[in-house]
Amino acid sequence: PQLNVKTFVNMLPLPAPAKQKLFADLAAMEVPTDKLVGGKMLGMLEIPGLSGGQRKKLLLALVVQIALTRGARAIVLDEPFAGIDANSMAKALEVIQEVQEFNDMKLFIVTHDHFELIDKAFPGTTYLRIDSRRVTVDDSSASSDTLSCAKLITKTLDNVAQWSSERESSITRKNGKTLKTHQPPRWLDVYVIKRHFIEAEFVLPFFTILVFGVLAGVAVKNYKGEGEGILRFSAIYAFLKIFIIEYIHFGSIINYCYKRSQHLEDYYLLLTRKRDAFIETCIIAILQSAVLMFFMNGLLVGIAPRFWWVNWKILIVDLWYGVVATVAYYVLPIIQPNPLIVMGSIFPYVATWGMFNGFLLPREFAPVGARWLTWFSSTYHFACATDKATDEIKLQGSNCQNFGIHMAFISPLFYFVAILLVYSNIIRAIRRSRDKAEVAAFQSVAIAAEKKALEVEEP
Repeated sequence: PQLNVKTFVNMLPLPAPAKQKLFADLAAMEVPTDKLVGGKMLGMLEIPGLSGGQRKKLLLALVVQIALTRGARAIVLDEPFAGIDANSMAKALEVIQEVQEFNDMKLFIVTHDHFELIDKAFPGTTYLRIDSRRVTVDDSSASSDTLSCAKLITKTLDNVAQWSSERESSITRKNGKTLKTHQPPRWLDVYVIKRHFIEAEFVLPFFTILVFGVLAGVAVKNYKGEGEGILRFSAIYAFLKIFIIEYIHFGSIINYCYKRSQHLEDYYLLLTRKRDAFIETCIIAILQSAVLMFFMNGLLVGIAPRFWWVNWKILIVDLWYGVVATVAYYVLPIIQPNPLIVMGSIFPYVATWGMFNGFLLPREFAPVGARWLTWFSSTYHFACATDKATDEIKLQGSNCQNFGIHMAFISPLFYFVAILLVYSNIIRAIRRSRDKAEVAAFQSVAIAAEKKALEVEEP
């Protein structure tokens, strides 16, 4: 929604001729390309831009060009003409008619109106009408035709999201000529990476690093505390740095879930083959973290002279933690796309992150039975890795281990997966008990009905 139409179209992984045809179709349907796409941002904030009808025409033209470029078996349109006025219907139908040129492409339209215009644009159209749970074909009850039509729809829909085994295939025109189609790359899709940065997904992390980096530098610039535990400079330094790195993701996890749904839209629209896009996620995390971590350390060194001891080991720890933390938060909606469950999985992690981090409150001060929780805190491993990377940071009472061990367990992903497994088992147990209760209730009703039937039969 935050992109203008021209930028949005140019970002799409379509060949140049398809983009040119898309722009021509938009001009024919009077859709401006210099305005924002508009619509709901994060499903809540309304971004001004194209009107509802203009946005619908943009989607129609886009779907047609994607289908032709990818060689799709069918196009399924659900209420495609809602919001389009009668004057624009003719141009919209002309765009959709482009698929008639190909033999194998099917067109399914779900609509409540404009039947006369559809008949004129698509002669010989077969109607499958559903009214009050009664299915008729061409206004006449025909169970065999209905069954064959239903099978046709089911078979065609099954083929819509299937990819051809080759990167390039072809579809046949009605005049016998063929059109070579182009498939997205199979192993690394640059479009997924490009979309992330074109949509400025790095802007919020950048300004978060800027604000909190300056605050952290100012906070410790003249810090004199050298007491035990929470008062030590080493503990303050480690905690502030961890907070800066992870706050970016704490405040953006709902946005990550929303972006995951957007990626799945791209997947089902055949814009990408990558359903999970894990490799692309790792590349995005590396590029983003490389810039942000060096920027953060540059701020700290520039503001507070006492940070000039920062060495390459510290930069490696920061970069590694930034990458694995970013990947963990990006992957979390892939594992579980429900934002409520995702938020629920973060809360226990935050509890160990803040209360059982093992250095701000040293392990020796924690209750004996709870000291093991520090091993489930990525902040503890980050702080200990920093402690091992420089002589300037010394964490008292933290019982840090080998540098490599802390670097291996520094990723929050381990803890997120463990928490999600616990949640999944709880949800599964609740569903099993609910199913047993429903079965028991059904059985009791059946037994009561059987007894009542036997009583009626008795003289």
